[in-house]
Amino acid sequence: MAEEKAKSTKKQKESSKLTTSKIAVQLEMKTNEVNKKLVELGYLEKKGKNYEMTKEGKAAGGQMKSNGSRAYALWDEAVIKEIK
Repeated sequence: MAEEKAKSTKKQKESSKLTTSKIAVQLEMKTNEVNKKLVELGYLEKKGKNYEMTKEGKAAGGQMKSNGSRAYALWDEAVIKEIK
């Protein structure tokens, strides 16, 4: 029972996070522009064609997820203020 509650709480936290593309829409920017800003902030690193989360990005509330074929970043809404 406690394990189910912990899983539910984790899913709620993840669902409150925003993808980079959703942040781009809110800021009326292109996704690649947001990614560049996140690199400038030290939250992401460009590795070939992909981005990887840095320790600073994790400390800022970011997390990487995968849908099987591709990885993507999720961010707390607070990161929007830092990108502006």
